[in-house]
Amino acid sequence: MSHNILITGGSGYLGGTLLARMGAAGLPLYDKLYALVRTDEQAAAVKQYGAEPIAFNVQDEATVRDTVLSHGISVVFYLVNPFFSAAQVHFIKALAELKKTTGKDVYFLHVRSPGMGKFSNCHV
Repeated sequence: MSHNILITGGSGYLGGTLLARMGAAGLPLYDKLYALVRTDEQAAAVKQYGAEPIAFNVQDEATVRDTVLSHGISVVFYLVNPFFSAAQVHFIKALAELKKTTGKDVYFLHVRSPGMGKFSNCHV
């Protein structure tokens, strides 16, 4: 069963690298590849890797739900803002609803940027 994939942060360091290497990775076939963008420049950048740019507010639960369900997104690579966990929860809830309504397997992959969490100068 093939999937529709969303890469958040598709024009950033992690997401851009993932997009650039998806073709060579030998992954199973997927139906549609979306990349979350904020600007026209980012949209142009992700298109060169075969991704369809998509823009929406990840902090708005209803928008995340509607986007995931209307586009049939069953795989989310969450590569943006690891400190705002509510957005991650929005995606997980939307994926759960997609699974419940379609029976399709869903996947949520969260990766934080290298170096984040290195607070050597922080004292608690």
